[in-house]
Amino acid sequence: MNEDSRALCEAYLAYLRLGNEVLEKPDFRVTRNNKTPLVWDANHLQIGPEDTAADADQALAFLEAELGHHKHRQVVATPFLAPPLAARLALENYEPTPTLQGLLTGPLKGPAPGACDIRPVASAEQWALLDRLARLNHQEQNDKNGNALLSEEFTTQMQAFRLARCEEVRFFLAWSEGNAVAFLSSWPGPESPAAIAPEIGRVGMVEDLFTHPDHRGRGIARALIHHCVADARARGADAVLIGAEVDDSPKAIYAAMGFAPTCLTQAWRRQTAT
Repeated sequence: MNEDSRALCEAYLAYLRLGNEVLEKPDFRVTRNNKTPLVWDANHLQIGPEDTAADADQALAFLEAELGHHKHRQVVATPFLAPPLAARLALENYEPTPTLQGLLTGPLKGPAPGACDIRPVASAEQWALLDRLARLNHQEQNDKNGNALLSEEFTTQMQAFRLARCEEVRFFLAWSEGNAVAFLSSWPGPESPAAIAPEIGRVGMVEDLFTHPDHRGRGIARALIHHCVADARARGADAVLIGAEVDDSPKAIYAAMGFAPTCLTQAWRRQTAT
């Protein structure tokens, strides 16, 4: 794994730990949040780029011991997950869900965004507006995937998950004609991974982008990305990470904006019968 990929993966895993309890083992860790049990990213087993000695039996036993009462299992891994563990996950009916990770190390490319009213989410009323947009996002995902996995309770818990990390992750709403129509968040990243790849520095993130379908194609998402990249860098980030589903069109848009495709992270997931 090259230094850029490793620094990116370390930042990504650190982001997933924000707002959660972290239970450490030498070669893996569990991230747990008992207040948001339906949220995959709040409750999972992590295997990082340095965890090449992770043993499949021990890792999965630890996952069951700490999260066995949950309705899902998730293992978040870097691109170089040890082959025996990947094979074991496949045997246990975990399904890999890859995310294309793009890394911005210079200025954003392409046309500058037009004027856009972007405000930080600060009040209870603003959080409620974000929650409504998030519910619409989840309904779209359910329609796309042909299921109802993302329930209203899931949306409620996701909002609680956002609130639990809002001291470090800033959330922003974009407004149009007096209505909140899109959101995105920014995070300056952990300080320590800057030592992994000094030439790219501290790796921050912009994450959780959604635009109301009636307001797409107007440059609002581009404006939010510019705003949140600037916010992450103002708070200490040098490089900035963004993730995209591998089967969705935003990946090409992000690449055109300067987020270089750097690696794939994997979330191995399994729904349980409990």
